[in-house]
This record gives sequence, C-alpha cells and structure tokens, in this order.
Amino acid sequence: MSENEELAQDVKAWRAKEGFTAEAAAKMLGIPKRTYEGIEQGRGFPYPLLLRAAMKAMLSRQYRRNLRVRISRGGSA
Repeated sequence: MSENEELAQDVKAWRAKEGFTAEAAAKMLGIPKRTYEGIEQGRGFPYPLLLRAAMKAMLSRQYRRNLRVRISRGGSA
C-alpha cells in the first residue's frame, strides 16, 4: 500500500469515527474541502505527518466542542 493510500484510509477512518462531513473535517483541519476530498481519494498531501498530528490533536473533546460551536456560527476553524 502506498503512503497516499494509507493516508486516505487513515483520514476516512478518522472522519467516520468522529462523524464529520467532509466539509466539517476540512474546516477543522484548516484546508479547503477540495483538498480534503483529494486526500480521501488517495491523491496525497504534502505534509502527511502534520495532517496526522492535527487529526490526533482534535480528538480532545473540549477542542471539538469549542470548534463545533465556532463552525456552526459560521466562524473559521
């Protein structure tokens, strides 16, 4: 399995576990939705370690709760 395929699997699993839409996941990670969708499709990302670190950091409940409130109010991630 290539690094891009492995990253795609990890990102898909993270999004499914957290119950995010692609748009919400992209906002949380601070990347465009189109870029996020490309990652899930296996096109890769120039900074896979940073992406994985960001996903891991966002597992904090308090962080997610605060961010969801901001996103639902139309604020940026």
